This record gives sequence, C-alpha cells and structure tokens, in this order.
Amino acid sequence: MNTKTDLTITVVTNTYKRSTDLVSRSLYSSLKQSDYLEQVILIDQNDPPLNLPQDITNHPKFRRIKSESNCVSVARNSLLKEEIEGWIIFCDDDGYFDDNYLETFVSVVKENPDVRIFAGSIIRDDNFEFYSPRHKIGGDLNKFINTKLLMGSNFSVQSEIFRELNGFDERFGAGSYWGSGEETDFAWKAYFHKIKMKYSPELRVLHIKPYAGDFSSSCDKAFRYGRGKGALVSKWLIFNRKSLVLLELLEMILLPIFQFIKLILRLKIKTSIYPICALTGRIRGFLLALLCKHY
Repeated sequence: MNTKTDLTITVVTNTYKRSTDLVSRSLYSSLKQSDYLEQVILIDQNDPPLNLPQDITNHPKFRRIKSESNCVSVARNSLLKEEIEGWIIFCDDDGYFDDNYLETFVSVVKENPDVRIFAGSIIRDDNFEFYSPRHKIGGDLNKFINTKLLMGSNFSVQSEIFRELNGFDERFGAGSYWGSGEETDFAWKAYFHKIKMKYSPELRVLHIKPYAGDFSSSCDKAFRYGRGKGALVSKWLIFNRKSLVLLELLEMILLPIFQFIKLILRLKIKTSIYPICALTGRIRGFLLALLCKHY
C-alpha cells in the first residue's frame, strides 16, 4: 500500500547477461523509494536466474518474473499477462533512478492529468551530461519529430494504455530478428493512436555511457541498432503507409553523414567509424525489410 500517494506505481526492469553489480544498483535505486511503490518487478531472462543479494530478494515489494526468451520485447510483454494497475515505469538494468525520482514522477503526473505516457531524460553517469543531444534539446513528444525522445531506459505508461497498444512489437528490440527499435515503434504506435505523451527531463535516469565497449563491439552495436531502425522505417512508411515517417527516412540517412563529417573535422578518426556503421545497418535493414516483406 502506498503511503504518500494514491497513485499505483510498478517499476519494471528486465535483465539479460548483465553483471549482478549493475542490476543490483538499478534495483536498489528503485526499492529505496519504497513509499511511492506498489512493487518492483525484475524480468529475469537469464538461465540460471541472476543471483541477487538477499536484501533485494527478501524485500516485500520486490518480485521476480522468469522469462525464457532473450528478446527484450518478449520479456516486457510478459507484463500483458499480469494484473498490473496504475503506472508502469521501465528502467534499464544498466541504468538507475536519480534521487527522489518517484517523488518527482508523482508531481509530474498530478500536474499533467491528461498525459498517458511520460518519457524521462537519460543522464550519463560518468560526466552527468545528457546521453544524447536529442534529450538535451527536448521538445513536445506529441510532435512526430520528437517521438524518439522516448527511450526504453526511462519511460512510463499507464497499464491500460500498455494493454491497449498490445505492448511491444516482438520483431524489434535486443534479442529479436531486427535487434533494436522497439521503443520508437511503441512511441509511433502511441502517436498514431493519438495518445497524449510528454517529455519531462526532470525525470532522470543515470546510465552508463554510450559505446562503452571496445571498438569492435561498438561498431557491431551501431550496425545492429541501425539495422533495426531501417526495418522500422520500412514497416511504418511502406507497409503501414504513414507518410510522416518519410522525415525519419531522411534523418536516418543524413544525420550519420553529418556526424561522420563533424568527427573527421575534429580528427576523431576512430570514433567517426560508428556513424558509418550505423548508416550501413540502416540502409541494409530498410532494404531487407522492403525486399523480403519481413518487418
């Protein structure tokens, strides 16, 4: 039972092959805000299940759901089978809530009673800057051009809306056929269903820096994420016939080129390879989805 608010809040974190230390840090940050919580759910995709500290597993508001899939969208869609009411807040297993996150969330919800989906900001935990320039700039989430402000590391949705949208498209996301793009796909579903959304940068999740791995794994990640984005644009532009997505097609081609040129001019030769990998993946994903009609 919540003691400080009449809102019902469930925090959900899913984890797959992540270190126990990072997952524990994420869960501790959620559980310490206990007064505002109904429950914290860990969707555990590991086999065997992750060995967590006892003060987490014994916490009265902690619950673990076992998923047999390594796909993030399949794991999160297991919530569709749960009787969850109120708000669902998603947080990544390598991210963690800023202090007083849920207190801020309650205030934001009460100030915006017509909003059904909130996207928060992602802050790097190494230098406390915004994870992406897009989050720093911000904008109205109800405009299509800003829908990518919604990131899976930090967003919330009313449970009935999550069910209405049928959760995530399981062809997208880490571990799926396309490997990424599930959050943007979810945001586009909400946008085209005319569901009221809002970007609230004061809702902060701290996150490890992007491309934290070695050069080879970072290039592979950029390509995989690009492949998913390209397939996603095919789905919505070609198959769902949403002409607004033409803007995304133009951006997904032009932005990596701009980033490459900027990095070259700054003599960051090694880093300049990442946007080229992303662009290559995007073109491949778009064409493959288009030619094979598999999106």
